[in-house]
Amino acid sequence: MQTTWRRGPRDEGMEMKGIGLYRTYTASGAIAMWWWMTLCLLCAGFVSAQDESAEQTLRRAVELHQSGHYVEAISEYQSYLKAHPEAVMVRSNLGAALAHEGRYSEAIQEYTQALTAQPTNYGIRFNLALAYYKMSEIEQAVKEFEAVYAIQPVDAPDRRRLLLLLSECYLRRGQDTKVISLLDPLSASDPNDLALAYLLGTALLHQGQDERGALMIERILRNGDTAEAHMLMAFTRMKANDKKGATEEVDRALALNPKLPEAYSLRGRLAYLAADLDGAEAAFRKALALDPTAFEPLLWLGTLLREESKLPEARSRLEQANQLRPQEIRVRYQLALLRSAEGDDQRAAALLEALIKDAPEYTEAHRSLSTIYFRLGRAAEGRQERKIAEEMDAAIQARDQERGRRLRKCDQ
Repeated sequence: MQTTWRRGPRDEGMEMKGIGLYRTYTASGAIAMWWWMTLCLLCAGFVSAQDESAEQTLRRAVELHQSGHYVEAISEYQSYLKAHPEAVMVRSNLGAALAHEGRYSEAIQEYTQALTAQPTNYGIRFNLALAYYKMSEIEQAVKEFEAVYAIQPVDAPDRRRLLLLLSECYLRRGQDTKVISLLDPLSASDPNDLALAYLLGTALLHQGQDERGALMIERILRNGDTAEAHMLMAFTRMKANDKKGATEEVDRALALNPKLPEAYSLRGRLAYLAADLDGAEAAFRKALALDPTAFEPLLWLGTLLREESKLPEARSRLEQANQLRPQEIRVRYQLALLRSAEGDDQRAAALLEALIKDAPEYTEAHRSLSTIYFRLGRAAEGRQERKIAEEMDAAIQARDQERGRRLRKCDQ
């Protein structure tokens, strides 16, 4: 089975996405399976008891679908289903044709209706999950992918593709440990699977497992000079506080593939840290143009806009990020600061107090709460929060100094 990497939409059941990297298969996928099942049913007399006109309509719909005339196939499927609404496989084919035309909401309706008749049909549910995925409805996609995972046989041909798609969704939700749990057992079986190496490598680096993440980088590099490898190397250099090296790696990734939302997001963060706010904003907006529901650029763009006092759009972006990850501490912190910027220090203080209760180690929250307490006339509480922040800063500095001493000893 030959594979190529590219960006762009594909038929339902025919793609996998690894953090913005599409793998396109030349072999048949889930839709083709339904086409052939329908044809087999026809040959077995599925419509033998029906009138000849209905049989001709269905045959024509399948032929149009197979030949790529999706709009015409949709019309024929709909005509047949008016007389035969119980035809589950035909309804599934209609969903696939609608999805190919980008009519995902309608496809979801058809798949959902088909599943009421066959709730354990993992093929239909897999395509339903893909439709949600393509709409960037990640929460619903995860729910459906997990349902497929629960009922799909472990030896099913689409099992690996399911695990990669589910892992990609987990990674977008920041659930790195789930990615590692799903992909670790597969990592040795196909060392040339770049999607798996990229997903697993990214999760490992996020979790601080740098040595294992480096192994995934090496695996990708063995397949040539790729955007995936440069992105993983950029993450590694960021963790080492090598901003210049990280920027160079991101730029190399974008030169190889200029349609990576994650690369623009990281490029924006690097520009932000370098105080290039115009460059950061442009990069975050580019990332969101490629993936409107990407969490990191939503968070960072909202942060940047808040700092520039562009409060209405800042609220819109941060609320979008909060919908994606409602328990994410960084979003909650930015929403609290936004309340303060809007003049509601009472509400900002309450939000920061709740955040600190959940994450008492968040130094910046203590520092910001101290400032807000002083503005509210709560000086004693302000001094207490400032003291906590200063003690945390001192502890961090001491750890950094000790780490530096250990490194110097190793160099001697």
